[in-house]
Amino acid sequence: MVYMYILRKIKDYNGRFGTKYENLEMMMLATIVGLITGIVSIIFNKSLNIFHDVIFNLPSIIGDFTIQKKLLIIPLLGGILVGIINKYLISDDNRGFGVSQVMEELRDINHFKMKPKSVLIKTLGTIVTLGSGLSAGRQGPIVHLGGAIGSNIGYRFGYSKKKIGILIGCGVSGSIAGIFNTPIAAALFVLEVLMHKEHLKYFSPIVISSLTSVIVTRWFIGDKLFLAVSGNFGFKSYKELIFYMVLGIILGIISVFYIRMIEKTKKLFKKINLNKIISPIIGASVVVAIGYKLPLTFDIHHESIMKIVEENLDIKLLLLLLIGKTVTTAATLGSGGIGGVFMPGLYIGSLGGSIFGNIISNTFPSQIYNINTYALVGIGGMFAGFSNAPITATIMLLELTNNYSIIFPVLLVSTVSSATANLIYEENIYSMSLQKNKGSVEKE
Repeated sequence: MVYMYILRKIKDYNGRFGTKYENLEMMMLATIVGLITGIVSIIFNKSLNIFHDVIFNLPSIIGDFTIQKKLLIIPLLGGILVGIINKYLISDDNRGFGVSQVMEELRDINHFKMKPKSVLIKTLGTIVTLGSGLSAGRQGPIVHLGGAIGSNIGYRFGYSKKKIGILIGCGVSGSIAGIFNTPIAAALFVLEVLMHKEHLKYFSPIVISSLTSVIVTRWFIGDKLFLAVSGNFGFKSYKELIFYMVLGIILGIISVFYIRMIEKTKKLFKKINLNKIISPIIGASVVVAIGYKLPLTFDIHHESIMKIVEENLDIKLLLLLLIGKTVTTAATLGSGGIGGVFMPGLYIGSLGGSIFGNIISNTFPSQIYNINTYALVGIGGMFAGFSNAPITATIMLLELTNNYSIIFPVLLVSTVSSATANLIYEENIYSMSLQKNKGSVEKE
């Protein structure tokens, strides 16, 4: 309340004395947005974990259910619930979600598309989707939620388009930083992906929002790494960077395959035009069928990514997991599941890196540091490929893991992967959805 009072006073002074207090106003706004998104990030994570624990422990209370039976039943129930949410709670003209929806809001500021009610409903759908074991990520939902916080503050105070855009960016950076404990990568994501590298002048308030959010989350839940991988990582010599350049090309190709799989699956379900309840059930059935044979594709807490990085799994299993995770993610999101593409993409990147590391290790065993580093670097390379954001990918991986010994390999892989993906397919995974939404609006 004190902040709100001060902001109103500063806004009044700006009206009387021009923009003398504009920077102070934006810094205070960024701090408020950071505080809110930090708290919201904690609530979102806790709600998701509680829902997951309750729904997976409930069958054990009712009767004797093995983990295999749970993995058969619970994702299907999740698909049914998501279908009900899609059919009865989300209108046809309000189906945009995640990063693409925030980008659309930034493009058409003053249309106020991220209204509180619809955002909360979609967040509920995300908790159901992820908590029941379906294959999606939490970055898209939290980006949407953070962007909505920023835009709602902007519209409530009647700010200009420019300031609303900054506040949306602050909300997104604060929410990502709060979820993943990556303040700098969160700010760079906003500037590099959402604002297309054109608005570096907004760096200060966006970074302040990220840092404030991280301080809030660290205060309440401690300074925990999002991916606390263990082991030794590095590279043997500068000659080894040649292998990493090849890995970047491979991950760029895999990134395009990942983008196209999701895109094609969405088009397929749209063409079939099934009942909104039936589609998510079909998607959940695909997840169940694959997950029953490959339990590692179920990964709400991301232990599987750490397992892939820390252990040298069999290359046949790694290949099956790469295909399986791509298909389950496409089936989940294409059929109407509500979630993001970020964490499944990182999972696939770790698999791609580990597979390549195994091949190089078998062919040139004395030329590489270890396979585990390739798996870890693959995470950043994959994100750079499907998002076209190599700088964000590099900083993100360093902050996610707190491992700076891999800075040369990850920077090289991210740059090459991004360039390769962009050469094959002009759209990234976020702009692809934005163009699709834009096309459907124009047709109307």
